[in-house]
Amino acid sequence: MSAGEAGTTPFRERSSLYAYVCAVGGDEGRLERSALLSGVGDGLVATTLPLLAAGATRDPLAVAAVFAAQHLPWAVVAVVGSALVGDSDRRTVLGTAATLRAFTIGFLGVAALTGGDSLVVLVAVALVVGVGEALADGVEEEAGAVLGHWQRSAGSSGSSLRPRGMYGLVGGLAAAGLLYEVMAPVPLLAAMGLYALAALAALWMRSPVPAPSAPDGGWRGLTPLRPGTGLVTAVAAAGTATGSAVVAVLVLFALDDLGLGAPAFGLLLAGLAVAAAGGGLAAPSIGRLLGLRTGLVIAFLAAGAGHAAAGTVADPARPLIAAAGLGGAAAAGMVAAVLVRALLHFAAGRALDAEGLRAFHIRVWGAIPVGALAGGLVARLVGVAPSVVGAGALSVAIAVAAASLPTPARAGSGTKTG
Repeated sequence: MSAGEAGTTPFRERSSLYAYVCAVGGDEGRLERSALLSGVGDGLVATTLPLLAAGATRDPLAVAAVFAAQHLPWAVVAVVGSALVGDSDRRTVLGTAATLRAFTIGFLGVAALTGGDSLVVLVAVALVVGVGEALADGVEEEAGAVLGHWQRSAGSSGSSLRPRGMYGLVGGLAAAGLLYEVMAPVPLLAAMGLYALAALAALWMRSPVPAPSAPDGGWRGLTPLRPGTGLVTAVAAAGTATGSAVVAVLVLFALDDLGLGAPAFGLLLAGLAVAAAGGGLAAPSIGRLLGLRTGLVIAFLAAGAGHAAAGTVADPARPLIAAAGLGGAAAAGMVAAVLVRALLHFAAGRALDAEGLRAFHIRVWGAIPVGALAGGLVARLVGVAPSVVGAGALSVAIAVAAASLPTPARAGSGTKTG
């Protein structure tokens, strides 16, 4: 036993929580727990930030600005991330990303306690939280590959960090509304603690998680799209922007048009996340059954129908009908997201490498804040419920554009999503 270990043993013995997070299950367990804890924290924040924004203003554009600020860093980090983190051990990057979110959300929790959670503060906090989320997502992807190598070396079938993060996210989304009902800062302070534990679990890993080797050995910046993928990328970006336009003002739609409270809003977000996950699981089967292009067109039409129905029947006396429409749109939107990535490889004429997928993802992630702000502006001009109906009509137009995409000759010829 080292001197450091001897010094921490009494604390380990006294703290079962510390032992569970840091000392149980080896590096695989620590990495998985870090993803799970961060996922719960992300869910708490994803529900609480829009509720705080809606409490500060009922201006749809201002509320959408908070959502846009949280998602803008995803595209930015994808461009400059390699220059930002370099060859740092990914344990350190993952721990730093969780710590950054812990301090930022803790600050917002204190601000909410003292009445200092203004819209400007919310936008600034959302921006910093988005940086932490984007860094953590990329590193968890890399660390997940290392985890798979560890498990295969040990004779295990292997597992992914993604399901654990999703389980945590759904739980956090559902719990946040209930905690918010107790007092607005409560879910934020809970998220702060979860992020701190996630950072601890990541930093306590014994084995290093090295940075992947870049093809050119360094910073790659904004890489161009691969030839033939421009139209597919445009369709994917348009679909993503349309979905973001609805989600960015969803809190106002839920509170004002559906008459929901904070707990029901959290449950609505959790239900949409589950619906989207179900769509992702069903997408490969849909692609094989209907063909990639046909499945994509039908998915966009279904998403449009769901949004149009939700906006049309929005009524506090019948909120479940609108919620069902939103759930159908979320599931169909995820089906479209999976199938359009499969078509991306076909349009390029080959399976795209990491750089080709990165160029695609930068454009699609960049469409999220653009769509959010556009949705907020339209909602300000015509109302929130009509803007949701308008998003449905836009999905129909995207379906028409998707009908012109190239597709494999055989309906079941692969659904590689990247």
